[in-house]
Amino acid sequence: VPGYRSSSMAALRAARAARLVASGHSPREAPLDAPATMSRLARGVGRATELVMRRGAGSRVETACGQSMLDFTCGIGVTNTGHCHPRVVEAAQAQCGKLIHGQVNIGWHEPMLELIDELAPAMPHASLDSFFFTTTGAEAVENAVKLAKHATGRPNVVVFQGGYHGRTHLTMGMTSSSNVYSRGFAPFPPGLLVAPFPYELHGVGVDYCLEQLELLLRQRAAPSEVACFVLEPVLGEGGYVPAPPRFVAGLRAVCDAHGILLVLDEVQTGFGRTGKLFASERFLPEATPDVLVMAKGLASGFPLAALAASSLLTDAQPP
Repeated sequence: VPGYRSSSMAALRAARAARLVASGHSPREAPLDAPATMSRLARGVGRATELVMRRGAGSRVETACGQSMLDFTCGIGVTNTGHCHPRVVEAAQAQCGKLIHGQVNIGWHEPMLELIDELAPAMPHASLDSFFFTTTGAEAVENAVKLAKHATGRPNVVVFQGGYHGRTHLTMGMTSSSNVYSRGFAPFPPGLLVAPFPYELHGVGVDYCLEQLELLLRQRAAPSEVACFVLEPVLGEGGYVPAPPRFVAGLRAVCDAHGILLVLDEVQTGFGRTGKLFASERFLPEATPDVLVMAKGLASGFPLAALAASSLLTDAQPP
């Protein structure tokens, strides 16, 4: 029936406002009926707490109950400039008054072009001169894999034990930090192979991992059928374990010998989280990535992700 939904919602809002006024609350100031509302949200997202966050500033968040708390999570490595940094807020407010959605299949928009000009000179290597933007880290990882498969014409992808790459179907299959994300969603896309990651604390060294990688390329997938290696420079959920530079240099040597692309997933390590703008700077000049994936700190809370690669790779893709 035309207008039924809108009139029903209006009636519900009016009834709720009347109840709040009768109980002595202002409709604008009354607390949310959080438990009832929470029960309507899909359960597929786990939470560390039941706090309802109302506002944030710098390193602190305020809950709906008025508690001020230090946010040690930074939105899981996202708010690199803190919550509601004045310059970020000012830029967002100004842009919302000019253009909110500029569809890139229709034309260009100025913020994207300005961001490219800012990112290009900040890349760890001049070869990373072409950019693709999307909204989440998982999407950026998927597009890195698509780029590698298209550029090489090969079907297989090697990831490393303990890595986390996302929660889409492909990136769940690439993730080995825990089975909590993938449990119940198999089978995953084919062609995903897992190699060891050096973890000296548990006796897994660089030489062993490189030997096992060579063995994998003899037993599981020929090097001529591997499109890329995808590596977190520092394992995130896998234990916050930095990749030893000698290990990454070894991966680079294997890639160069067999025409495999090296993809570094810096979704969590990018934009200053390891003391340099990108963790991959620590591997230069011995191990330059072919593709660099970034998100999280890139926009400090806004849904923006990107990959950087050589234009020799990206220009080969058809529009």
